[in-house]
Amino acid sequence: MTIHEMAKKTGVSIATISRAINPHTREKVAADTLLKIDQALKKYSYTPNLAARNLRQSSTQTIGVVIPFYRDIFYSAYYMHFLSGVSNTLEGSGYQFKLLTLGQEQKWDHYDFRSGEQVDGLIVSLWFRYFSNRRVLEKIKVPTVVIDDFEEDVKTMFIGGDHVLGGRIAAEHLYSHGHRRVAIITGPSWSRDCQQRVKGFQAFWEQHGETLNQDLVVGADYLQDKAHEAFDQIIKTDPKVTAIFCCTDIMAAGVLERIKELNISCPQDISVIGYDDDFIINARFPYLTSIHVPVYEMAQKAAQYILEHLKSKKSKKLFAGTEFLPVRLIERQSVMNLSSV
Repeated sequence: MTIHEMAKKTGVSIATISRAINPHTREKVAADTLLKIDQALKKYSYTPNLAARNLRQSSTQTIGVVIPFYRDIFYSAYYMHFLSGVSNTLEGSGYQFKLLTLGQEQKWDHYDFRSGEQVDGLIVSLWFRYFSNRRVLEKIKVPTVVIDDFEEDVKTMFIGGDHVLGGRIAAEHLYSHGHRRVAIITGPSWSRDCQQRVKGFQAFWEQHGETLNQDLVVGADYLQDKAHEAFDQIIKTDPKVTAIFCCTDIMAAGVLERIKELNISCPQDISVIGYDDDFIINARFPYLTSIHVPVYEMAQKAAQYILEHLKSKKSKKLFAGTEFLPVRLIERQSVMNLSSV
């Protein structure tokens, strides 16, 4: 049934029907008329054509949320927090969000998200996996906020955790607990966040007169099974390593699994510190010391910035900036204090 037919059934104008089905204008319709329209909508199972309405309006009241398309992504605590932060912020705002899972087999440099996806703004994760040209984010026709993976010469709004600080905190914790022979398990080479974590760790180490053996900085691509291999490589290179800093809790879980398989004790024989404070990993390894990243709060701020921009019609200069939220250490029992031994 079309809106024209609904108007005939109820004996009111098309404009009144339109106001009644729009949550922002319902209060402008008289109570008795609104009741009659609502009853008719229910009786005839009328569904408004949102696509057609959006074409008539300058705003679609929709925010696009871009996340990578790969297997088991929705088992990730990171994206649970991410989507919850966006969803809870948009609740009651009159805006909805549209989930866009983009494949990495093609680049989206010339894609028009405004007309192609009918969105007013974008919140993007792993932006550099979709766009080959760094200047793309400046040219996207809708306001865009990028979560994490900050790059200094890219002009857009970045909101992320302070991962240089996170790396320093991890290094300081191990150093203060007497560890000097340490290893790092990193993520893939393309991960800017991981690079920042290693950078912060190494800076602290060097400032305190220590040398980090680069043969003990081993990649595991953010994968649990590859962390098994990384651990074996580290122990083979230096059997006297006392602690391992893992750049994600997922890789830390792989290390802890391998430690158990080899009948090694953590933290008595080797200490492990993770990163993310992943509640899914914590359910399996509740003793893992980790760096907490405020993903929920980052997503909240991203949604708030876009809403403020869309509602106030501020200059797009608002979206050429950065905001880093502090990370913090969650101390549990996976790091041995060698200073007290």
